[in-house]
Amino acid sequence: MFLGHTIGSIIGVGITKLFLLQSPESFDNNLWLVGALACAVATTVLSMMKLIHPPSGGTALIAATQADVRAIGWYYVPVVMLSSVLMIAVGLITNNIQRQYPMYWWTSTPLLPRKPKEAEGNLSGVTLGESATSIETRVAEEKGGEMISVGLDGVVIPSFLRLSYDQRAVLDELQTKMKEFYLVRDEN
Repeated sequence: MFLGHTIGSIIGVGITKLFLLQSPESFDNNLWLVGALACAVATTVLSMMKLIHPPSGGTALIAATQADVRAIGWYYVPVVMLSSVLMIAVGLITNNIQRQYPMYWWTSTPLLPRKPKEAEGNLSGVTLGESATSIETRVAEEKGGEMISVGLDGVVIPSFLRLSYDQRAVLDELQTKMKEFYLVRDEN
């Protein structure tokens, strides 16, 4: 957020200053172009830097279209930096009142590793007419019991996973809804 707004403000002020080198009448006629160009360039640069923060395009747009912001010129950049730091501080304080946020400030490994498509749900050898619950149970067994399976026959939970009463109630409710769905479908 900090870098996104800072870079957006620099780009917005820079493009505005370039267009202000023309006559004031020409600038007023091309105000729509200045705003669109500032927002587009800021978004493109942030995208290339992998710093996407959509409101930073608005920061660049404000630098181009608001007369009072154009009047302060490059002083707009430190104002944006200060306001970004204040927003981050308020967000961190309010989000840490009842929980820990962010959980990690930095990690060298991806938090959610991606599995290959083949490993996610390999159902080779499924016979025609085999019930969904037997397929789910077989897939759960093939994966070494590492998945939760909710089927018509019951809920399969890995042995290493301990669930609270409320969590187990949610799974039981899902099983009940599945039974109701299949009963209604079979009746029709």
